[in-house]
Amino acid sequence: MTEKNRRWNLHVQPHYPLIQITEDLWQVTGSFARGHLPRNMVIHRMDGGDLWLHSVIALHDESMRQLEALGVPEFLVVPNRRHCMDAAVYKERYPKVKVLCPEAAFQQVRKILPVHGLAEEVLPMLGVGCHQPAGIRPYELCYEVGTESSKVLVFTDLLFNLGTLSGFDGWLMKMTGFTGFFGLTTFGRFAYLKKREAFAEWLRKMASIDGLKAICVAHGDAITQDPSERLEDLADQIFKIEKF
Repeated sequence: MTEKNRRWNLHVQPHYPLIQITEDLWQVTGSFARGHLPRNMVIHRMDGGDLWLHSVIALHDESMRQLEALGVPEFLVVPNRRHCMDAAVYKERYPKVKVLCPEAAFQQVRKILPVHGLAEEVLPMLGVGCHQPAGIRPYELCYEVGTESSKVLVFTDLLFNLGTLSGFDGWLMKMTGFTGFFGLTTFGRFAYLKKREAFAEWLRKMASIDGLKAICVAHGDAITQDPSERLEDLADQIFKIEKF
């Protein structure tokens, strides 16, 4: 085994197979070395056939072969400073991949691996929408990918969609407002939310996107049933919750 392979294998944690969300978008759910919090990677095949990877997860060999069969990894998005865990070994595995991150995360991400450019400057030229959530402190972006008739919104830590998790950490996450719903966590309301009216209005704007077929989040199940209605419901709920 080469040193490069050894470094890769050190990052591989248990994960599920790739699942297809839309015609040109897949998701993989993996785990951390400790705890029961799941984490998701999104794989989007762009018009030219190359891959756009969001919040990457190191996978076992068979799953990596499946990923590579979809296309060539061209862009790797590090969505925020907390989602860098496997980015460096991906860059080592695919030296030509272009690493992008939002401007809000640039100073932190560039300390971990070289950054090719800012997501909000590069991705719109490739047909990927980059939305800055209104009413939220700058931290991450929401990405809009897909065709006119089949759009997917990709979130990271701004919105969770977790059910009940097992173990003590699962109980703790339930008690602290991380599980059991789709929306802002208690921590998210404390850390990110500035103006709930502006955020609710922005959610309704996202809900009105033509052809919206799914919502992907970094932690929790993808929403493939009535995604626009789920965003509208969440906008209504923003006014009913306490900020802290």
